[in-house]
Amino acid sequence: MKTFAAIAVAFTLCVAAPPALAHGTTTAWYGGQIAEIAEGWRIEFAVRDGAIRAWVRDHDEKAVAATGKVTLLVGGKKIDAAFKADGDSLVAEAAVKSADKVAAILALTIGGKTVSARFSQEAVVVPKLSAQALAGKQVFDEICAICHGTALRGSDTAPPLLHPFYTPGSGHGDDVVLAAATKGAQSHMWKFGDMPKPEGLKPGQEKDILVYIRAMQAANGLTGTSSAPAAATAEHGGMPMDHSGHMSHH
Repeated sequence: MKTFAAIAVAFTLCVAAPPALAHGTTTAWYGGQIAEIAEGWRIEFAVRDGAIRAWVRDHDEKAVAATGKVTLLVGGKKIDAAFKADGDSLVAEAAVKSADKVAAILALTIGGKTVSARFSQEAVVVPKLSAQALAGKQVFDEICAICHGTALRGSDTAPPLLHPFYTPGSGHGDDVVLAAATKGAQSHMWKFGDMPKPEGLKPGQEKDILVYIRAMQAANGLTGTSSAPAAATAEHGGMPMDHSGHMSHH
């Protein structure tokens, strides 16, 4: 039987599985991390507030039935939680938040075979915010966080905004971010559906939200390469977003 110390050492060796960054490659449909395992199976892993989500798919991106558990290391504490089927996903309730630093070992049974996968994420860094970014945070928390989470790491209804897809240089311009925030957008990549027009957003507040998101991205290492508009340059760099349901409200 593994001791807690041995498990902790194993956790320190975990390397986060990189997200897919282009069409035609392994797709993280729900904004999570992807691990390729035996038999061509792939696991998508995501931390939600109060739960862990996992999706198992085959090489044709079809859902595969699985059972098992997850062992977490959160705040120096070890947590074991059993997965339950929830539609095409697995869910394990646990005392965890999406903003936490988390290491995870998934032990699953798929098609009669026992497999494992390891994942990790760093804690969300919250920087010192300018007055405009603070205004954006207030609006974001009131209107956007219900879907995208207060940690900007997404939820079961909308994708994460702290994601390489949306860094400067990713191919999605600032105008797209602002248009999505004011008009909504059509889904084309994620599996969260279309984004309706946000309700309750006053003219000009979309710029504050953009500044806040960029500040959070930059603080968490997502700076990209492209230039940012003047309103955001005073913050911490640019953060574009595409038209695939981000900032969505369902």
